[in-house]
Amino acid sequence: MVLLHRAALAAITGVAGYAAWGGWAVISVANLPDHFEAGSPYRIEYTVRQHGVTLLGGLTGAVLMRAEAAGSVAPLETRAQAGATTGRYVATITVPDADRVTLIIKSGFSGGGWGDLTLLSIPVVRAGQARPVPTPAERGRQLFVAKGCGTCHVNGDVPEFASMNRVMGIAPELTGRRLEAAYVRQRLTNPSSLPAIGNSPVRMPDLGLTPAEVEALVGLVSGPSDRAGL
Repeated sequence: MVLLHRAALAAITGVAGYAAWGGWAVISVANLPDHFEAGSPYRIEYTVRQHGVTLLGGLTGAVLMRAEAAGSVAPLETRAQAGATTGRYVATITVPDADRVTLIIKSGFSGGGWGDLTLLSIPVVRAGQARPVPTPAERGRQLFVAKGCGTCHVNGDVPEFASMNRVMGIAPELTGRRLEAAYVRQRLTNPSSLPAIGNSPVRMPDLGLTPAEVEALVGLVSGPSDRAGL
């Protein structure tokens, strides 16, 4: 979700030149699950876009998985393979017996974390356990992180993003903002149909979101906040 900022160029200037132009990318996870099943394989797919727009092929990336609680499991890293289209990558992970796992997607594009993405932790269920269902607010925050929205947008309503990932801040800040739902929906589903915002050369891409993903993200930035003080 890359709604561009009038202060984009100033923001870019404030970042090291390497990261500002050649060395940063946006990762978007295509199939973020609500939960994993212990011991089961899962094929995770993601795209990598330089500056949030240009799809990048030929990368050697990996998915690092860190388990939380339920025993001591060393971090597991799985090399990603090229997907069916340019810029798409896939990795099949086997989820350990844990309470939650955190996935770190390493794009292989640049160093210093500028091309990587750490997701919010995902619950793991065992046989016989009920499947967790995230609230709309939880799902919105999970997707904001997983789709790479926070790489371009500063959003204090999703503080987890900045605590784990690099933030370019070249798009409009979303902290505490409640935008008109129809406008956000159009930006997410058909960004080229709306005028560009600001003077940045970076533009909002079409992330190919599902209708359910669109509505979760619309709810995040257009509905009431569940965080105190906003």
